[in-house]
Amino acid sequence: MGAALEVRTSRPSSSLELPVTALPGIGDDSAKLLERIEIRTIGDLLWHLPRTYADFSKFTPLRSVRAEQEQTVEAVLGRIAQRRTARGQLMTEVELLDPQDRSPTNVRATWFGRQFIKERYPEGQLVRLSGKVRFFGRSLQFSNPKMENAAAEAVHTGRIVPMYRLTEGLKEGHLRRWLHTAVMGGAKRTPVVREVADPLPEAVRTRRSLVPIQDALREVHFPSEWKDLFSARRRLAFDELLVLQLALGQRRARWTKDAKALPLRADDEEVARWIASLPFALTAGQRRAFDKIREDLGKRVPMSRLLEGDVGSGKTVVAALAARIAVASGSQAALMAPTELLAEQHHRSLTILFAGGPRHALLTSSVTGAARQEILADLASGELEVVVGTHALVEEGVSFKRLGLAIVDEQHRFGVRQRATFREKGIDPHLLLTTATPIPQTLSQTVYRDLDISILDELPSGPQLIRTEVRPHETLPKIWPWVKERVSAGEQAFVVTPRIVEDPEEDIPSAEATFRDLSAKDLAGVRVGLLHGRMPARERDDVMRRFAARELDVLVATTVVEVGIDIPSA
Repeated sequence: MGAALEVRTSRPSSSLELPVTALPGIGDDSAKLLERIEIRTIGDLLWHLPRTYADFSKFTPLRSVRAEQEQTVEAVLGRIAQRRTARGQLMTEVELLDPQDRSPTNVRATWFGRQFIKERYPEGQLVRLSGKVRFFGRSLQFSNPKMENAAAEAVHTGRIVPMYRLTEGLKEGHLRRWLHTAVMGGAKRTPVVREVADPLPEAVRTRRSLVPIQDALREVHFPSEWKDLFSARRRLAFDELLVLQLALGQRRARWTKDAKALPLRADDEEVARWIASLPFALTAGQRRAFDKIREDLGKRVPMSRLLEGDVGSGKTVVAALAARIAVASGSQAALMAPTELLAEQHHRSLTILFAGGPRHALLTSSVTGAARQEILADLASGELEVVVGTHALVEEGVSFKRLGLAIVDEQHRFGVRQRATFREKGIDPHLLLTTATPIPQTLSQTVYRDLDISILDELPSGPQLIRTEVRPHETLPKIWPWVKERVSAGEQAFVVTPRIVEDPEEDIPSAEATFRDLSAKDLAGVRVGLLHGRMPARERDDVMRRFAARELDVLVATTVVEVGIDIPSA
């Protein structure tokens, strides 16, 4: 189920609490390896869920295997030969015979460093093999395939095979075998999975069409069919989301019960003057969001609202109006951004939007000396009404006289601790979180249940020249001349890649390789920059500053650029 919140059911039986060494085949050395991935008990082992699966369930006749494909076959072992390679590595080579008549074929299997193959599998044994087939001279060859006795229950071959997160020294085959014992049982051994108590009443399971937890664990580890795996994962996902919902509901209940906020209000005429003074008309979505925020701010229960909208949808304007309400009520407002560059952008925007209104300033780690001391003193005295900054706003030494509203932009970049620190610096300030990350409504209601949600679902009026096209990767060489042409016309471009560095096993574009190739070849002569999350924060800000100042024409980046930087020419 990935890295989602783990759900653990109650463990009434001592078997689940026993150390893993209680299972056959797990000794002290293996237990130490398992402990590295937080598996100490048999119960821990059961909840170590697969990260992915390999489908070896479909059998291919031995004489019909094809090169460069993952396949499963049944075969009879012919001559087994072992020898040392030039590097001294043991190689085992096995001729595979047709299981129908035991006649020779042109298919072989080879393993490196597997001494046990010859000891465990005699010539003439009927086996199952699963793995990738490659050409080797005129023969076809399984290289290091998984192999099992065909008469034994399928664990590693001939089925949908689970793959697990491992640690150095821990073999996947061993882990899978131990889990098979725990989940499916063994000779004279009852499956331990039967001792897991189901936290959901049968009535709930029936109403939601959910399988029992024991069945879910069995099928998620060793699925009979894909449809059974789907049902198992659906049940485990339901449990994860249920626990998440309960936790978020409890957190929201604590906030509304214990926290006391200052009611922030402004009269209708004053609000109308602010809106009329804006250099543009609000969209219907902005008005709806602002009305909800204004309603929340007037309560003694601190607001906790998420404002979601695409870049350019006008979140900053709505936040600025909320800040004006705080100031009109005699309180202060703080806007925290994830980077200095974004904080500077917000500060420039507020200077335009406030137009002689609240006194505001920028506070980041770059603001030092007398200028910093003046801002800190004015914040503490209340003379400074709105402050824009980065995480510097929640550092030691920053105090507010009367913080009424905290606005956190791109809130997913900050943790719960930073948001809690804002609360500590005021009398439970109202909290407005903003993000440009699209959040489907059903997902937002699940993951952000502790927040109220407002969505800006339309862009301000005006020409929208945005066009989206999907092109296959092989057409990229034709795209770069077009990019060069647009740069010559005075525009800029983002090139966003999914990875920072290359992975030799995956053909996925990386930022570093793309930057090197474009700089040296396709976009030679164009000013190309590089931006990714492993760069120091100051270096990232410097690159973005140069791009914003048009000192760079093209920026190759990872999704670190998703935080709403406004580059109109890109």
